[in-house]
Amino acid sequence: MTRKAVVVKRRAYHHGDLKNALVVAALELIATKGARALSLREVARATGVSHASTYRHFPNKESVLATIAEQGFRELTQRMRDAALQSPSDPLESLHRVGLAYVAFGVAHPHHLQIMFGDLITNHAAYPSLLEASSAAFEILASCVRAGQKAGLVRESEERLVSLAAWSQVHGLALLIASGQIAPKGSAPLQPDKLADAVLYLLQTGLAAPRQ
Repeated sequence: MTRKAVVVKRRAYHHGDLKNALVVAALELIATKGARALSLREVARATGVSHASTYRHFPNKESVLATIAEQGFRELTQRMRDAALQSPSDPLESLHRVGLAYVAFGVAHPHHLQIMFGDLITNHAAYPSLLEASSAAFEILASCVRAGQKAGLVRESEERLVSLAAWSQVHGLALLIASGQIAPKGSAPLQPDKLADAVLYLLQTGLAAPRQ
């Protein structure tokens, strides 16, 4: 890239969406080096702007990670909401579809998942919009449990406890697949969607209210 091209690139970011460009660059660096090795100086260099320019949007590395996490939670929420709406009259099927959407998101966005649920953001209270986004994601799952209990289809137990049980299973499965911990059996290729469908069917069966 020529010096002139670099100048043009910098001007474009200064007068365009620099914040989003910085986030995109951060994700690309995280994909190759990991979130712990990320630095604002590297993000600025990858974006083609001065180090000082990053401070207009992000005072520190944690604030970049918080933005990435919030972005992830909002997309996850939308995916789960869309999935739940596919079976509005069947809470158990909605819960199943929401779980599939959760796993699909985790497999497609492993770096987002790492930051959303990792330990690199130490002061969540400093990012109220992140807290709101994460709560909204959990509420989609909890609403399916609530509807299932109201309809007598999900076993009677404390709603939050049942929701946490469901969340633990789908989140754990997403992490296992995204991190490559579940190896294919024999020579058969691993198909995350079919695996998730089978595992979540067991969850759905386990949460179903006993038949009278």
